[in-house]
Amino acid sequence: MLKRFVVAFMSVGLIVLGSLSGGQSPFVFAQQPIVGHLSAEQRSAIQLLVSSHSTPGDFFTRGPVIVQSNFKPGEPVYIGLVMTNTRPEPARVCAFSNPFYQNRPQLTRDGRLVAYSEHINELVRQSDEGTLCEFTRTPDIVDLKTNVPFHVPIIDLREWYGPLSSGHYTLFLKHTFACCADGLWNSTNVISFDVTL
Repeated sequence: MLKRFVVAFMSVGLIVLGSLSGGQSPFVFAQQPIVGHLSAEQRSAIQLLVSSHSTPGDFFTRGPVIVQSNFKPGEPVYIGLVMTNTRPEPARVCAFSNPFYQNRPQLTRDGRLVAYSEHINELVRQSDEGTLCEFTRTPDIVDLKTNVPFHVPIIDLREWYGPLSSGHYTLFLKHTFACCADGLWNSTNVISFDVTL
């Protein structure tokens, strides 16, 4: 008797869940689009601008940033990223999860590509293969409003390349709007800066 009651109760519960979800499976949330998985048109409408900073403290702000073009050897070089959605509709993106999942800086020194450090190279490889996507904090999800610049956390080039030696550097960034590397990269403008004694 008790067994029949439990089965009947579970059946009613599943029917109620099904009706509340419009006839879909109660586990439909697992099938929702991934945050930051934008159409090609949405992605092309988001302008990405990078700049070299003298301080890392201006992320998640809307004001101007301090740009620096000359650094001393070993001095930290922070790269800021500003996203601007040019479409009339907001775009929901993953503003920050893990910089090694979302970014691929391309740095040259005196015209030659600078390689990532060995440790970062392995993180990037695992991320690109889809074998690494773990967060130490909750990712920041934002709705990019139309024509409102949004600053996201900076990138410290020392983490990617170690201390930079003297030379003339150029950099652009490939960035994804998803929380983990998904192979859909947008490119930024190209900037240059110098490291001199």
